[in-house]
Amino acid sequence: MRLFLSIVGLAIILIFLLLAYYGLFTKVMVVEKEAGDFWIVYEKHIGDYKEVEKVMDKIYSRLLGEDAVETTRGFGLYYDDPKKVKKENLRSIVGCILENKDEDKIEYLKERYTIKKYPSSKSVVAEFPFKGTPSIFMGILKVYPKITEYIEHHNYAMVPIMEVYDSSNKTISYLASVSFEAKIFDDFLK
Repeated sequence: MRLFLSIVGLAIILIFLLLAYYGLFTKVMVVEKEAGDFWIVYEKHIGDYKEVEKVMDKIYSRLLGEDAVETTRGFGLYYDDPKKVKKENLRSIVGCILENKDEDKIEYLKERYTIKKYPSSKSVVAEFPFKGTPSIFMGILKVYPKITEYIEHHNYAMVPIMEVYDSSNKTISYLASVSFEAKIFDDFLK
């Protein structure tokens, strides 16, 4: 019995440490700042948000393998609240953010991909550690309620939220561009 309790205790400690590693106890700070002004390479996605990773990986692999363009930031711009919209109708755009050093390749890449400028804007921003897929789920649970609360408290309109997965800095940035006109978000879906 003592061995069983020791194993259970050890398992609980390991689970606790894993959850801590992936960000469960990270304090979420929401701020307003200018964010954006980068080029995005993307595809539209309609359906379950759980499927967007495949689209992002496909674009990353294509950019790297066919075009010799390495990116360190992937993104998803999520238009709909999954609590209010059926999974099969969820809208997003998903892809990679071009590095500044690759901006001279934009005209060439425009022939092969959907590319648009994500302009700088006043944004509600939060950051979360990115240590793997579990961090994404922890971020969803911890960050979205804080951003939503901040937006509502400041009487901003609810807007699509962009998640930027930065592999070199090991962070997920959540951007709600509250100064965009709805037309900008609509243009990305065209």
